[in-house]
Formats: sequence, C-alpha cells, structure tokens
Amino acid sequence: MKEEYKLETRNIAAQLKYLTKLEGLNMTLMKYTVNQLFGKNDSIRNLYNKLKNNTLRVTELAEIAEVLNYEIILRKKS
Repeated sequence: MKEEYKLETRNIAAQLKYLTKLEGLNMTLMKYTVNQLFGKNDSIRNLYNKLKNNTLRVTELAEIAEVLNYEIILRKKS
C-alpha cells in the first residue's frame, strides 16, 4: 500500500519532521544527506529558519523528498 501525506503550509515543519522520523532519520541527518547528495553547504539552522518563515523553495522540498524517498505529486482538488 502506498502511503500518501498531504503537506499543509501552516505546519509543514512538523510534517517534515514526522516523515523524516518515519524514515529512521532526524532532521540534522536528513539535511546532511541533502547537502551530500546535492552538493550543498546549508546548515540545519538555515533549514529551520526557512520552515519557520515559510520560505522553503519547491526545489528544496523536492530535494528533501528525494532523500526521504517520496515524490511530489500535484493533483487537482475534487
């Protein structure tokens, strides 16, 4: 069975933490893996600030999704 999670902008930080934990990681290790995989040098503090200020870019979310082995799907509301 495929698991689906609907991300909501008002609590995306908590949702990403939850998904990260489901995959057996913590946020620091997840961010470290993103940095290694995509050749970045961002800090975990930078990620937390972006989540707090709702300034996370779609490309950054896509990188996180890749590390967590999820895909982003846009679906028209019913």
